[in-house]
Amino acid sequence: MKTCKILTVTLGIGLVLSACGTSDQTKDVAPKSEDDPTNKKVQAGPPNDSGWETIEIVSNRPIIAKLEQTATETPERDQVMNELKESKEFKEGLYGEPSDELLEDLSVQWVEGNIATSVIEEIYGGHDVFSKEGVIFYENQTSNTEQAGFWIGIKKPDDRLKELVDRLQAEVDAGRIKAEYIFIYYSPFTEAENQQLMNEVNQAVRTFVDQHHAPNLVSVGVSVNTITGDIEISHNFLTEEQIESLRQQFPERRLVAEQEGRMVPKEGEPDTFYPEEPYTNQLTKEGSYVMEIGTDSMLVVDAVPQEFSSTEGVDEFYSAIVFNFPNASEKLKVGQRVMVEVSGPILESYPGQGTALYVEVLPEYKPDGAALSESEVVQVVIQKAKENGIEGTIAIRELTYDSKTDAWKVSIKQNDEENYDFEIDDK
Repeated sequence: MKTCKILTVTLGIGLVLSACGTSDQTKDVAPKSEDDPTNKKVQAGPPNDSGWETIEIVSNRPIIAKLEQTATETPERDQVMNELKESKEFKEGLYGEPSDELLEDLSVQWVEGNIATSVIEEIYGGHDVFSKEGVIFYENQTSNTEQAGFWIGIKKPDDRLKELVDRLQAEVDAGRIKAEYIFIYYSPFTEAENQQLMNEVNQAVRTFVDQHHAPNLVSVGVSVNTITGDIEISHNFLTEEQIESLRQQFPERRLVAEQEGRMVPKEGEPDTFYPEEPYTNQLTKEGSYVMEIGTDSMLVVDAVPQEFSSTEGVDEFYSAIVFNFPNASEKLKVGQRVMVEVSGPILESYPGQGTALYVEVLPEYKPDGAALSESEVVQVVIQKAKENGIEGTIAIRELTYDSKTDAWKVSIKQNDEENYDFEIDDK
């Protein structure tokens, strides 16, 4: 992952590693004066305030140290790649669509990334110490970068970087890693600085959340991109004026705000939408059934199951989510099929838990000649299930109307385990 992220007011930070390049010998990475004639190698590019020479520009980053590929054979690395290629996980697409690019990306993470990270932590005294010195991250071809790589960004290089280069060069000399996958560059910021900035931006955004008329419906994510240093905000409520205010508060970095989904409805605007025609004589499985309703909440269960038998899971799984939804009992009724637009993340539990931003009510199935509608039949089935001691989350598997017997046949599944069949008279 490339960013440190805060969802709403929950703080979280993620670090992503990547393959990087270093200098082959200590004499090649030592700081050089501006008068040194060998500085003719310096290329035009991004500012480099490290005090070390810019050897070359790669991916618009000033490389300040580089490793030399001395070993002609890398048997240990080749073995890792072969094991990866022949693994069940790779062949079955667990890591993504199998390809040469994916194989190379994974090998960098498993070999260069693991070895370089271990060396970095040994030299700098652990991740927390290094986080005050720079950043590390992976770049992958499968994420549309030019080459796989493990990147090490240093803000103020010192003798520890010389030691790092020597240690990594020894790994190259021994044929355990390849120099081409390691990149060492000048980074104008550190991970610790990014985290501090992220905290400050989050607090500023939190002010706008607290001022909102419906803060419980607000969804916001604050990130500082490990690679670019950009402030990234995803949201569904910020105004242009508020975004501009944030830019003025944090002018040292580029701020990118992206709206996710529809904006939270303004005061007085509707959040529930009903069909022009309440009924249809066409049976459909679109959307999810409202199976329970509270004052400000609802349990919805998918009308169509997911199938996981190919990955050794269940062959009929009905997703269920309890949504917070203001005044749900006044807007909806049990048995309706709905489409829900979510605000924010869904907690992984069963049922899941989340917040509904908008709800679209779908037309109910009511065949010609039937007295009951789809929602009324579902309500009767739920009551009968309770009377028969069937508890927990219930999914509607099948629901059909037989005009010859004037009855509805309904099949339900309890907690994604047992199936039960009911026949409901159309009265």
